[in-house]
Amino acid sequence: MKIRELLEGGHVFAGKTGPIKKEHIGPTLERYFAELQLLFPRKSSILNLQHFITLGSVGKKAVSGDIDLGISSKDLLDEMSDKAIASWGLDPRAVETEFLGLKKRARTATDPQLRMKAFLKVLTRFINDHSEILLYSVEKVTTGNIFGVFPQFDEKGQELGIGVQIDWMIGNLDWLRFSYYSSAYPQGSNVSGLHRTQLMLAAFQVAGLSFNHLDGVKDKATGKVIAQNPKSALDILGKRLGFKISLEDSQDYYRLHNLLKSRMRPEDYATLIDVYLKILDSTRADIPENLQGEWKKRRNRLGLTGKFLPTESNLRKAI
Repeated sequence: MKIRELLEGGHVFAGKTGPIKKEHIGPTLERYFAELQLLFPRKSSILNLQHFITLGSVGKKAVSGDIDLGISSKDLLDEMSDKAIASWGLDPRAVETEFLGLKKRARTATDPQLRMKAFLKVLTRFINDHSEILLYSVEKVTTGNIFGVFPQFDEKGQELGIGVQIDWMIGNLDWLRFSYYSSAYPQGSNVSGLHRTQLMLAAFQVAGLSFNHLDGVKDKATGKVIAQNPKSALDILGKRLGFKISLEDSQDYYRLHNLLKSRMRPEDYATLIDVYLKILDSTRADIPENLQGEWKKRRNRLGLTGKFLPTESNLRKAI
């Protein structure tokens, strides 16, 4: 099935993608990279799982909602030059024109960030113009992400009639592994890697820091990036909160939550949970079962809507 037919009607990707079974991830990615290699033959050496790494919970549970792939910005483009852009079969002039248009509307993004976004927009347009089974959203391109849809395949190479969202996260691979990390949670748990990462985000926020999935940690007071690797980030967070947070502590939602609850001052922990629940209220995810009682108690005070709770959430009864 052509991806254009798969997506005909409705919004881009809406209702046209679905969760993917663990056993279908490998066959789907094999066909996905084969398609990319056809589109970009001079880049075949990096269009594989040796250079693109799966992030988050992909392959760690029976079913994944989508597939996040991390790629080093240096692997993607060793430098932002005409030669490097042309090695993708793209027109450097088109990237420059896109960059100039973005720069006119930019507020805070730097020139390197805008050039990467311009490159990614030109790249996604090329994919859309030359592939019948792969489609990326040009409008949703950021300075470090592209979001696309590709058909799912089974172990026999048969197309399954539904797409899966496959996104790129571009940056430092060590940081990407850390910022999107997901433990393998017990079957039946309503917790996923997203819950751990959003709890990390809330903890950094309470400490006066800004946690960015792609760029690292910023000091809110100065706006400067002060950590771009996991060890530095956790050292700074630990100093701000007053206790050590190990890499192992940070990788698992339950372990991280228990540490924060036991070591933070009660008033700081209360603020943390306020921040965390407000973050989750705007995220398409359930509230962890061990915090659903707190959600109910704080709902009116925090103005929690539950708008994005999944239909199977126990909290649906409280709305």
